[in-house]
Amino acid sequence: EEFVNSIEEWREGVGLEKFILLGHSFGGFLAASYSIKHPDRVKHLILADPWGFPERTEQAAEAQRARLPSLYIGIFGVLSFFNLNLLSACRVAGPWGPSLVRRGRRDIQAKFAD
Repeated sequence: EEFVNSIEEWREGVGLEKFILLGHSFGGFLAASYSIKHPDRVKHLILADPWGFPERTEQAAEAQRARLPSLYIGIFGVLSFFNLNLLSACRVAGPWGPSLVRRGRRDIQAKFAD
């Protein structure tokens, strides 16, 4: 809500009546949220690789932890301490990056399988 309000304050401050709103990644989530709240102020909405926050129950969190090997949990814990993420690890891993994703995030492979 706070982010959506800040976009609206920016729009008012710049003096735009309607505008083209583009959101990438988390910005896509914010742009979609803004468009839902203020549809009359968005001329066009462009979402580039958007993502959001699905509801995560404790049961779903436990199931995900059970699927991840302890080694991966440890590696990701160290990475997050240094403000790095899975994509950082994939870039550093070079040609082994895709294999890392396939092993660590089997849900992605299942989601996009034919």
